[in-house]
Amino acid sequence: RTNSLLSFQHLRIDPDARLVWKDDRLLELTALEFDLLVALARHNGRVLSRDQIIEQVWGADFYGDDRVVDVHLGHLRRKLQDGASDPAIIATVRGAGYRFDDVAA
Repeated sequence: RTNSLLSFQHLRIDPDARLVWKDDRLLELTALEFDLLVALARHNGRVLSRDQIIEQVWGADFYGDDRVVDVHLGHLRRKLQDGASDPAIIATVRGAGYRFDDVAA
């Protein structure tokens, strides 16, 4: 098994075991929330558009409203306790998309 652990100031993500810790607390995420978090974390510091996120999480053949990203990110932010008005981990970039912004450890 390769060590694919993603380590940041606030989060540790183990994509192989599908586990996420915030500080030292294990979070319970749905499969979709986990995939969304990993897609953003793997592009730390870069803005991903809704379309890019959909392609990575739902797949290129997704058909539906791109606002589905906003809904699931809202759930994820609540579980991360990452307020939309003052996000420490996932920033909204108006007119562009979302950026994972946690400092790499």
